[in-house]
Amino acid sequence: MYKPADASGPAQNVPVPVLPEVAKTETKEGAEAFTKYWFSVLSYAYETGDTAALSKLSKAECSFCQGLISDIEAAWAEGRWISGGQIEIPVATAKPSADGDTQVVLQVLQKELLIHNQDGSPYQEKTAATNAGSVAMVNFAGAEWVVNDLGLIR
Repeated sequence: MYKPADASGPAQNVPVPVLPEVAKTETKEGAEAFTKYWFSVLSYAYETGDTAALSKLSKAECSFCQGLISDIEAAWAEGRWISGGQIEIPVATAKPSADGDTQVVLQVLQKELLIHNQDGSPYQEKTAATNAGSVAMVNFAGAEWVVNDLGLIR
């Protein structure tokens, strides 16, 4: 039974995101499904501290991606955990380009996030919930999609 994190401890039995079949195809729909999946893996990393899948799906050159991974790992260090921070993607629209990259424009909703110390007390101030536009540059490399770059629409 899934139990979200709170001051008493980290989330338990967090469902592992499953890559949809369409996300395995080199199509506009595949790019959109993969990018939504990538954000579900990011959400999973916030809830569990496990960044392995996120790292695998993100190019080393994606500095925004690597920054998120580092931030999550730092938040979970020394017995800390995160409550909240879950991500939802209501809209994703892909625009393939001639150079092989596909631009995916998304609406990213993230719940309020709080890092807890080992005793459950707040490690720092809460991070407010966000509703932001983002752009992911994805590429179908070999037999799977990967995130090359990620940024916020300002």
